[in-house]
Amino acid sequence: MALIMAGDPTKEAKTDPVTIDIENNEFELFITAIKVFSNYDLSGYAKVSLKRRVKQLVTDYGLTSISELIPLLAHQPEAARKIVNELTVNVSEMFRDPSSFLVLKESVISYLASFPRRDIWVAGCACGEEAYSLAILLEECNLLENTQIHATDINTNALEQAKSGVLTHNLTKKDAQRYRLSGGNYSLSKYFSSAYSKQKISQHLLDNINFTHHNLIQDGIFCSAHLVLCRNVMIYFDAELQNKVLQLLYDSTIHNGYLAIGTKESLDESGIVDRLTVIDEQSRIFQRKRI
Repeated sequence: MALIMAGDPTKEAKTDPVTIDIENNEFELFITAIKVFSNYDLSGYAKVSLKRRVKQLVTDYGLTSISELIPLLAHQPEAARKIVNELTVNVSEMFRDPSSFLVLKESVISYLASFPRRDIWVAGCACGEEAYSLAILLEECNLLENTQIHATDINTNALEQAKSGVLTHNLTKKDAQRYRLSGGNYSLSKYFSSAYSKQKISQHLLDNINFTHHNLIQDGIFCSAHLVLCRNVMIYFDAELQNKVLQLLYDSTIHNGYLAIGTKESLDESGIVDRLTVIDEQSRIFQRKRI
């Protein structure tokens, strides 16, 4: 899943008020410049963590102020793309939150078997590990053949990595343990081949995953899905943006379809909470009511 880098949300380092005001103004100008020159609206992201990441970019580029990033956005398209990609940090692993995958397998995938064909949307797919994990479970339930997994992200570098099928980090014992806790039936290594010290997911699994660029904030409904997963993305959005994205995810889910969000994310203040049935509170898995 693609995230804005989280930092310590406590407080800013002690700096004189004038410097803070200048820095805040430069930060707001930078957000405006991102939208103008790169067409990405980051105004709804949590300000503290986003600003910390932008300041790190200033250091990484050998600059002295946030405002010095703006000419790069305006005059160097390749640098602008790189800046956007570096602001989105892709955190994922195979079968992350295995208890959630187990609920998906036992309570959701079993229901999806009643459909002759299924569409699943993994929003904020990062480098592909969540989509790979889902494909493995569907394969073990004999449902992958007639299922299309649509995996989307804002980060173009992450999408290229995901499309390759090559893991960013080779499998570990912890990956294998999470797979088993998710209800896996075999050995996780069964689904991967190795070459040149890298591991790649089996091609027949990759063939059922469509990796596509999509901006949750600015783009519309991506597809009509039987299951939508968007986990641990919205924790970096402010309340208004969370509600906007949740409405998009809801509108992308068919009647009686399912929505899975992150375990630290909530629907309580959203406009869709009354239109969903709780399937598993701890795993944050819901079913859209037929209204």
